[in-house]
Amino acid sequence: MRDTSAALPDVLKGSFDFWYVADLIGDGNRVLKDITLLDPSFSSDGDSLVQETGSCTIVYSGDFAETIAPTDIGDVLAPYGNRLQVSIMVTDGPGFQERIPLGTYLISETPTIHTERFVFNTAIVSRGDRIDLTLKDLFYGVQRDRFDVPGVAPDLSSTWKEYQRLMGFPVTRTVVDAPISTAVAYQEDKLQAAYDLAAVLDATACMRPDGTASMRPNVWPAPVDVLSSGDMDSEGTLISAERGMSNDNVYNKVVVRTNGSDGSAVLASAAVTSGPLRASNADGSLSPYRTVPYFVSSDYITTQAQATDYATTLLPRVSRLRSLEVVLTEKFNPRREIGDVLDVRRLGERFQGRIKKIRRGTSGAQITTVAVNP
Repeated sequence: MRDTSAALPDVLKGSFDFWYVADLIGDGNRVLKDITLLDPSFSSDGDSLVQETGSCTIVYSGDFAETIAPTDIGDVLAPYGNRLQVSIMVTDGPGFQERIPLGTYLISETPTIHTERFVFNTAIVSRGDRIDLTLKDLFYGVQRDRFDVPGVAPDLSSTWKEYQRLMGFPVTRTVVDAPISTAVAYQEDKLQAAYDLAAVLDATACMRPDGTASMRPNVWPAPVDVLSSGDMDSEGTLISAERGMSNDNVYNKVVVRTNGSDGSAVLASAAVTSGPLRASNADGSLSPYRTVPYFVSSDYITTQAQATDYATTLLPRVSRLRSLEVVLTEKFNPRREIGDVLDVRRLGERFQGRIKKIRRGTSGAQITTVAVNP
């Protein structure tokens, strides 16, 4: 949940206005401030390596008829390292206004650039620019910044220290640090290496709105908010809930296959033994769901004990937590983040869900997809 004032939650239950603004950062310096973004559309997807993406349009009319439309690599809106720090402004009458940071994004593309010009005293000047932008969070830069040659962590004493070295920007520590179990030869993908490091701490790599790299614990935290429908609460902000089930990502067995520090094979497994997802019947015959294994291979698992512990820890997550999703349509709420756990209440139903995806735009509603903890 994003840090906000104590007054904002009550404001979001009533009638309020909001819009998107951004500061443009070029070569580490703030070039433009408080740019109003038109046609904003932002998505968060906890299942993607680059989790935060978006698009918007900037309309600019300079005081001196200048243009900011990019035409060269070094221009301020060119997709070569320039960033937008995007925020959401919320107002409630003349007495309340708050700026909520949404995220820091790299400009990855300017698909459409239009500058309107006119003649003034024989000179051709700009009346204004309209520039469409495609945005991706800072993980996009890490993903493109690949290793030249295979290498290993120079210091195995701290996972967080190595994580920050790979990312190349500040980190916000949210889980307990631990040493790296063994020196692993990185291949090419620097971002995938960062995700693998986060798994050492039983966490998932993520970006924070302030532009620092962090990690989300894989263990579900306590609920941070109650989301209720109008039939349960007169101030409820839940509009609708649609359930969906798929067996694509539902497994009933975890198999860990890796190599020990001495080169020997390390193999461990854990399986569901009861219920509809059981891997086999009590007599050893095939169950209706049969055996659906989830295979894991990690260079950081080097002993039989580690493999067994990892299989046991992972099994309930791949067999239950991803088996049921609910798509929630709720009133616009800029406080929500991937990984937040909500206590959802509507007539005849109550459950906890952890946010996996969020889609926001200019509508008064947003789409929040949660995984349900049965």
